[in-house]
Amino acid sequence: MTMEFDGEFESDRPPEELWDYFTDTGHLSDCAPGLDEMNMLSESEFEATITVGVGSVKPTFSVDGVVVEADKHEKLVMSMEGSAGRKGAFNAVGTMTMHETDDGTCLEWVAVANVSGLISSLGQRALGSVTKRLVGQFFDDMEEKINSGVPAESKLAAAEDAEATVK
Repeated sequence: MTMEFDGEFESDRPPEELWDYFTDTGHLSDCAPGLDEMNMLSESEFEATITVGVGSVKPTFSVDGVVVEADKHEKLVMSMEGSAGRKGAFNAVGTMTMHETDDGTCLEWVAVANVSGLISSLGQRALGSVTKRLVGQFFDDMEEKINSGVPAESKLAAAEDAEATVK
């Protein structure tokens, strides 16, 4: 089952400042709901363990990810694959773009995911509802971190041979 999600996040901060928060792996780890563990293999590749509950199903996914594109202060594209055995699997591509506005920054995001296994049998409506809640929680937590003044440092970069790493 293929699913697409999108949305936006607005901030009174400039793109240069937001970029550092959204590419700081420590802050991403702190703010991503269900993220149990994240290990950076390089500045462009990572492994993670994510547990997500959808209805009565609560799979733990082993995830491999790669930064496909990183245009500083403008665009970040990541590709991920995750597996939770019989409970499900996914592959997804997420894109984040930042645009400077008169009031700060508009961050737009879109994710396209292919989901299979038991979790896909729960249907697009259930998965969409859970995704919307988790994304909202992520942006709320990130906004709180940004507003707290905790320093951020960009730690992600695109893979040298991104085309070869995306399946």
